[in-house]
Amino acid sequence: MKQFSIFVMPVLLTACGTTTTLTSSDREIAANLKRQESNCESLPRIYSGVAYNLCKMNSNNNSIYFNWQLGLYFVDSVASAATDTIVLPLTAYSQAKNGSLQIDEQYRP
Repeated sequence: MKQFSIFVMPVLLTACGTTTTLTSSDREIAANLKRQESNCESLPRIYSGVAYNLCKMNSNNNSIYFNWQLGLYFVDSVASAATDTIVLPLTAYSQAKNGSLQIDEQYRP
């Protein structure tokens, strides 16, 4: 069990997309994506970390300042995919109960 936690903890810490979507409210997530001028209209709760990173990459050029940031989003998406798989039972239940997060409906400045 100790070896498992030693492996899982760094993945959780590097999976920023998953951490953000699991620990923030729907309103905070929507506000963050709108602030970055994302073109996404909704965010599925299943594999939400990967989807969150894709929404950040699918934004106006003003939110991604350097090309290497795209590489960081890719690396984070791989870590998020692993973490999203671990929390799949939780996110599947949340998806069935609440549906996808509708960004425009949640975000009101």
